[in-house]
Amino acid sequence: MGNETQNAPAKGKKITLVSLAVIQAGVIVYTMSGICSKMTANYEAFSFMWLFWIGLEVCALGVYAIFWQQIIKRFDLSIAYANRAFAIFWSMLWAMLLFKEKITPANTLGVLIIFAGIMLVNSEAGHAS
Repeated sequence: MGNETQNAPAKGKKITLVSLAVIQAGVIVYTMSGICSKMTANYEAFSFMWLFWIGLEVCALGVYAIFWQQIIKRFDLSIAYANRAFAIFWSMLWAMLLFKEKITPANTLGVLIIFAGIMLVNSEAGHAS
């Protein structure tokens, strides 16, 4: 019974670069599932390689689920979810680096708008007492 306060997220906890890095590590793991999904599309359904990539995707999502539970245990939900929006940046980066996909000016503008929103949310958290 006394465990509730021990496991409760720290309300108003300041966001540090280390805490942002921890959240982003979780988000990067999440975006790895998208890479696996894209790789799966290259193979015939139920072939060995298709099953390999599906299995890897499930593993990535499992690791992410555990990681995410630890993140939301330690940070306000609004901060955690706002920073999860960085997934669009990581996904675009993987698309460009791994799959040689083109990033358009509209994509870039969209990511910049998302960054601005994340910075706003994080700056509000940084001023919390």
